Amino acid sequence: ANLREFPRHSAQLVDQNIMGMVVRLLKEKDGWFLVRTEYRYLGWMRKESFVRTDSAGVLAWQKSPKVRVVGLFPIIYSRPSATSEPVSDVTLNSLLLDKGLQGKWRHVALPDGREGFIENRFVATGSPPSLYPESLRQRIIKTARRMMGIPYLWGGNSSKASDCSGFTQTVFRANGILLPRDARQQAQVGQPVQPDSSFSNVYPGDLLFFGKPGKITHVGISLGGADFIHQSGRVHINSLDPHSPVYSDFRRRSLQMIRRIVQ
Repeated sequence: ANLREFPRHSAQLVDQNIMGMVVRLLKEKDGWFLVRTEYRYLGWMRKESFVRTDSAGVLAWQKSPKVRVVGLFPIIYSRPSATSEPVSDVTLNSLLLDKGLQGKWRHVALPDGREGFIENRFVATGSPPSLYPESLRQRIIKTARRMMGIPYLWGGNSSKASDCSGFTQTVFRANGILLPRDARQQAQVGQPVQPDSSFSNVYPGDLLFFGKPGKITHVGISLGGADFIHQSGRVHINSLDPHSPVYSDFRRRSLQMIRRIVQ
């Protein structure tokens, strides 16, 4: 669901919210609603993009058994068959009501009441598992690499398309960590890392922030050492090592800080 800066389709896209997340409605204007996301981001959303309910409805949704989508953008089908008519697509981290397993298919319901079937390999029950830091770092990198080539979208925040901080937020959410929305906000999370000359003390999953003094404009995820994966035009890998074939002099010169999220 798109969130825009002002209540009109021509306004700038500022964020996206994915299926199953709860937003608070603040005010309405001509079929547009100013909403606040769970990470307190504000934007205008069309009334067709959400199911309106009250606090009891929100509580019932939150308490109901659900599955979370672990595939990048799988399809929900009308029957347990990939040849049946589609009901909807979903993206990584979407939440669906769990209505039971049928062979290799999971019977699910969407927030608006539609039902269908999704391949069970594309969903998981419960929250992401708690892992030791090293294992969690590797899972973060695995998730990030799965999104290689995903296109850039200003304000995008899903596994279909994203901006730089939407990419990092999506990756970390898939691993049980909710980051703030914007790069400048994410730069306030975690512990600072002072890298040595070869970046040998930079761990996989550390966040690299770029820009200029006093202004953060870009974020990427360290692969460990000098290499990092980020969303810029598309999700791809660059390096801060001048000897690397994917070296980026611009990113080396604009690196401002490194923060460790996984302790």
